[in-house]
Amino acid sequence: MSSHQISSTARQLMAKAQSLAGIDDIDDKEIELPLEQLLKSLNTEAQLTAHGVVEMEKRLLRLLSNRLRMQRDFRRHPEINDQKIVRPVIMTGAARTGSTKLAKLLSASGDFLYFKCWQGLSMSLISGDRDEDPAERIRVADEECRWFNAHAPKARLIHEYSTFEPEEETLFYEHILFAPFMMTIAFVPGFVQWFMEHRDIERELDFLEQSLKYFQWQFHDGDPRPLLLKTPIYNGSELALAQRFPDARFVATHREPVAVMSSSVSLQVLFKNAYSDIDLSKVLGPMVLEGLAMGIDAHMAAREQRPDLAVLDVNYSELTKDSERVAEKVYAHAGLVLSDRARQAMAKWESENTQHKQGVHKHSLEDFLLTQEMVRTRYQRYIDRFAHCF
Repeated sequence: MSSHQISSTARQLMAKAQSLAGIDDIDDKEIELPLEQLLKSLNTEAQLTAHGVVEMEKRLLRLLSNRLRMQRDFRRHPEINDQKIVRPVIMTGAARTGSTKLAKLLSASGDFLYFKCWQGLSMSLISGDRDEDPAERIRVADEECRWFNAHAPKARLIHEYSTFEPEEETLFYEHILFAPFMMTIAFVPGFVQWFMEHRDIERELDFLEQSLKYFQWQFHDGDPRPLLLKTPIYNGSELALAQRFPDARFVATHREPVAVMSSSVSLQVLFKNAYSDIDLSKVLGPMVLEGLAMGIDAHMAAREQRPDLAVLDVNYSELTKDSERVAEKVYAHAGLVLSDRARQAMAKWESENTQHKQGVHKHSLEDFLLTQEMVRTRYQRYIDRFAHCF
């Protein structure tokens, strides 16, 4: 086990990003304090390897450069703000509940706008010209996907990053150094604590809305299809999202918590292998259990406060056994017509993407110092309400 540090300060990384982006008239001060706090945790808690330090700095420079380019483009093209986010379908299910399968299935239909992985990793135009060749942006994203998959090979059994595949808006949130996601790739509990103490959900949604408008302006200007949004980050944020996007339709996937938990912890452990060789299997279990349960608690509180909220609950068992029926429910919920063409496209995707396509990853609660009783006790209120969705 080894531990190395990122030698660059926040200001030095920001200056490097300005040089890489070729932008010296924008000082991205908003990100400086979060970046300082993240660097502190990376250097004192994460126990990065030597190659982990190099790649983490590259990752941070990519994020900072994207932020600068995005700000440049909003200055040059204020009409980006005129983009309308109309009737988005927002998937808010917790991690490992089937939301990834459902999102990719629906994306294959051709009836939704969605993000390819490279469009999240390389979210900003390099030149600022909307007609630029995206080849360099794709190359940068592909290189990062390949590096990550090579250095966290078992993680791809749970969630694989693939350059042209649909991906989560988590890749947008990463650009504001969203702490719960940063904790997924590096052990930074101190940063998470600082972030949550200073969290401003409205500012997060400001950035999300800007990112969605920027994406539409780049790739789908004038396209009437609804955006399909999906990330576990949304779990528990339904009320804020509904206020920001009043005509949104929510889809919540549900699965028995015991089945979810060991997979969720395993993902957290394996993702960190890309940057560190520290073994966190005996550390992360209780932390992940509490973090996910807090999101579920917030989700249920939102449903209780707004029983009229447009939420479709999706049964994990039905999704795995009769995905066409689930798709029919989503279309009806979203007010869309499900054509034969879309049915065929989704059926084709499912036939080519069977469960465990990348292999079977075995894990158990005991690997992470958890028990079924611990999970069910913490989730008892959720189980009582949503057991019919398992």
